[in-house]
Amino acid sequence: MRPPFRNAHRVFEEITQRNGFIRNSAYSTLCYWSMLNTCAYYEYPFEFHGEKGNVISWTSKISSLVKQNQSESAVGLFKMMLMTEQRPNYVTILSVIRAIGGLGLEDVMRVMYGTVIKMGFESEVSVVTALIRFYSDYDMRIVWKIFNQTPIKDLVLWSAMVSACVKSGQYAEAFDIFRAMQYDGVKPNHVSIVSILPACANVGALLFGKEIHGFSIKRIFHPLTNVQNSLVDMYAKCRNFKASMLVFDRILEKDLISWITVIRGCIENDCPIEAFKVFSRMHFSCFRTDEKIVPDLIEGIIQADKHKFGLAFHCFLLKNGLSAFVSIGTALLQMYAKFGDLESATFVFDQLHEKDYISWSAMISVHARSNHPYNALDTFKRMQSTDEQPNEITFVSLLQACSSMGAQEPGESIQAHATKAGYLSNAFLSSSLIDLYCKFGRINQGKAIFNEIPTKDLVCWSSMINGYGLNGRGDEALETFSNMLACGVKPNEVVFISILSACSHCGLEHEGWNCFSSMEQKYGIVPKLAHYACMVDLLSRRGNIEGALQFVNKMPMEPDKRIWGALLAGCRLTHGSIEIAELVAERLIGLDPQNTSYYVILSNLYAEQGRWEDVERLRKLVDEKGLKKEMGYSMVEAE
Repeated sequence: MRPPFRNAHRVFEEITQRNGFIRNSAYSTLCYWSMLNTCAYYEYPFEFHGEKGNVISWTSKISSLVKQNQSESAVGLFKMMLMTEQRPNYVTILSVIRAIGGLGLEDVMRVMYGTVIKMGFESEVSVVTALIRFYSDYDMRIVWKIFNQTPIKDLVLWSAMVSACVKSGQYAEAFDIFRAMQYDGVKPNHVSIVSILPACANVGALLFGKEIHGFSIKRIFHPLTNVQNSLVDMYAKCRNFKASMLVFDRILEKDLISWITVIRGCIENDCPIEAFKVFSRMHFSCFRTDEKIVPDLIEGIIQADKHKFGLAFHCFLLKNGLSAFVSIGTALLQMYAKFGDLESATFVFDQLHEKDYISWSAMISVHARSNHPYNALDTFKRMQSTDEQPNEITFVSLLQACSSMGAQEPGESIQAHATKAGYLSNAFLSSSLIDLYCKFGRINQGKAIFNEIPTKDLVCWSSMINGYGLNGRGDEALETFSNMLACGVKPNEVVFISILSACSHCGLEHEGWNCFSSMEQKYGIVPKLAHYACMVDLLSRRGNIEGALQFVNKMPMEPDKRIWGALLAGCRLTHGSIEIAELVAERLIGLDPQNTSYYVILSNLYAEQGRWEDVERLRKLVDEKGLKKEMGYSMVEAE
């Protein structure tokens, strides 16, 4: 008996037990069932296994099971092979690695990795490559260890390592490996090209991408469709849309991936109309519409803001039997929600026969964002009656619904559900809880949740800053902002909206100006309309209506309803200049002619000054235009 192999089966079992797999997990059942199933599969197993010296027969049977997607049986047969003390060769090991990879069993792969080392296959390049491909989904530290310990590397291994780095987001390392491969005298092939181009795309390395393109032309790889598809994607992601379309048009044999890639590139480059032109070409090229391409086209419709086009596309999907896919139905309901067509969104959702947690979460989110919080909670109750479990996004939407309806008790119940499900560590969920409690004036509870977050991201900081501002604690909002900067977290546009809003609510004009000035000067963030609206609100609340109007007139962009609305609200609060109020109301009526609230505010300002003729004039104007004043309402949490 060969000494290195004598105890292989015993080691395999002991390592497995030490990892708690055989005794404590479902895999014990799996392995046991696999062996029984394997024995049942062969009518006379002992007759077959009697050929102890024929490793080729064992390997052939294991490989055949893997090809037939019978991975469990393949692993079971491998265990039986070890029990007969038959030594596998590297091809056997390769087949078993693929079987374990198909099952996604990381702990079993660790056992297999130990078996590889014990049997001396750790330098076998094909085995190493298979291990790298598996571990790239789990642990890059093991990938690097395996790669660095392999003395002789071939082209396939180098390419697999480049692909592993790209898959795990280690783009700089992918570039280094690609260069090192060539320094080692190994010339990249088309697989290497396809592996490195996504790294160029994801980091926007256009120059390097062009060099790869030139290299592929020199090596005559560019006619290959998969290479051209990768180039189309690279140029699109690097914002060179013209080059992307040029490469696409020169693909002689376009496949489905070609069409999907270029349509996605159109959407990424804000060219939705071009996306549908490409889709028409695809349709006339006799390519059947694939469900993978539909969400991108729906995103294009939203981007183009074409509601009627969305209705037409929905009809096309119905005609082609694609609307039954739950992913497409979910995308459609989100599209209708973006257009404010809640009725159609609800109809699409109700027509879905098999709803998954994504579709349930999407519908809950639609109701929560459409000011229908009660419908959001009702939808959640319906979801609970199914086997689908809510995720973090579901709970975030539900908390937003509770916040908008001012319902503390349901909010606490949602928090309990999220805690039980183990989602409380999610930053977005924690931020939603901070928003909820701060809105209810329970600032201490919001702060307690904030303090429990181990790693605070921008969303968490922004929520806490905003919470202090809502509760009139501007100094603490500024202190939190300073703490954020001290932690090395750079502010973004949203954080500045929170801090400027806090300064506005708390009358901190000097601090507000400092924050606003630092945006572009210190952090390179160009102020947008939301930031200007905060500053107009700050000046107006302080009674500086004339200064606010001058600020608006000097804005580098056209003011919208938020800007003029903040100024009109300031006129109402501070009883400012009636002339400015008239000017502002006129601008608002021009932007939003159906909104009667502007007439009401202006009428009240006239009344305060005893200008009853103007009050009557406005009333008649509203009647002549057929406008109706919206009834006021309040939302009270009922038992």
